[in-house]
Amino acid sequence: MKNKYYSVSRAALLALALTASFALNTAAFAYSSAASPVPGAGSTIGFNGSLPGSLWYNGDLNHVNGLANERDDGLGFGQYAHVFDDFNVTDPTGWHLTSLYSNNYMTMFYQTTAVEWSIHQGITEGNPGTTVASGTSSDFAITVHDTGDEITEYTVRVLGLNINLAPGTYFLNVTPVGSGHGRSFTTDTSGVGCIGTPCGNNGNAFFDSNFFGAYYQPTGQLGQPGDFSMGVIGTVVPEPATVALLTCGLGALLIALRRRRSIGKRGRVSGKILTL
Repeated sequence: MKNKYYSVSRAALLALALTASFALNTAAFAYSSAASPVPGAGSTIGFNGSLPGSLWYNGDLNHVNGLANERDDGLGFGQYAHVFDDFNVTDPTGWHLTSLYSNNYMTMFYQTTAVEWSIHQGITEGNPGTTVASGTSSDFAITVHDTGDEITEYTVRVLGLNINLAPGTYFLNVTPVGSGHGRSFTTDTSGVGCIGTPCGNNGNAFFDSNFFGAYYQPTGQLGQPGDFSMGVIGTVVPEPATVALLTCGLGALLIALRRRRSIGKRGRVSGKILTL
């Protein structure tokens, strides 16, 4: 019983410490879970942060750090912190995306009311590159993960998108918009469980925040040299030959159906004439 109360108290203190660190130190953009109990080698926590249909996923959390990824809420009205990480569209026909997601540590009282998202190309230090697609959506879903940490991790997923991307390198950000007094930090990854490329191991991520005074700053300069857990869901755009084949097949089917109806109609008319 003592251990149970100790664990609950420690979790409450950790949440308070995170909130206090924001109030006392404007550089508190990072959360470290290194002091939290994590499963030992070979332990099973029943967690896989990728979602079905993922074309790219940067990997599961590594239980080390998180970087501020939030809007309004604990930072204040109009304030934001965005984390961007890169992914490659490798199929020559491109991808059709229907959903985007990020995995985030959230303290208690963080109440997600919407999700802000954007896809860029060509981000470099101090340069946002080109915005390919962006928006703020109230059509989203949240999944809770049992990670073994005292701060719960959530998958925040934007739904109902219709985005076509040509082959190339892009940067993704998916930020929960909060209403309350909590904090949100997108979780670090080392690439375990990744899908596609890069595999959570190239350290090519950027931080943009009007609250913390960072403008598309490489996260390595902030003491966060790793990558971050996020992904995209969709389908590979079919090759033109495949589309043409499907179109021809559908056309042939419609012609056959029309001919069958026409023959049936003539047969009924002929039968009527014979009965007279």
